[in-house]
Amino acid sequence: MWTARAGTRHRGGWGEPGKTFAIGLGCEIRHAHRLVYADGLDLTSDSVATPIGMGCRVCERLDCPQRGAPPLGRPLRSDQNTSTFVPYPVTDHTT
Repeated sequence: MWTARAGTRHRGGWGEPGKTFAIGLGCEIRHAHRLVYADGLDLTSDSVATPIGMGCRVCERLDCPQRGAPPLGRPLRSDQNTSTFVPYPVTDHTT
């Protein structure tokens, strides 16, 4: 089970750059019942899980709408006349 949060810290006056941090906390599902974040979740059902990958560049879930970078080794598909649900559509063959 994973949970994540982002926060921004500003130091100095108006217009000074801030720092944004992302923090993730995860554990094996067998320990999730001990976390407050698991309250109300059916931890026995596979249908409620959201799959995640090891990182966008190496993730094999090509239909992920949250992909932040194109996958390695897959040519991007580009067609100005169509739109897609995923941010980095790829061709069906590898290079």
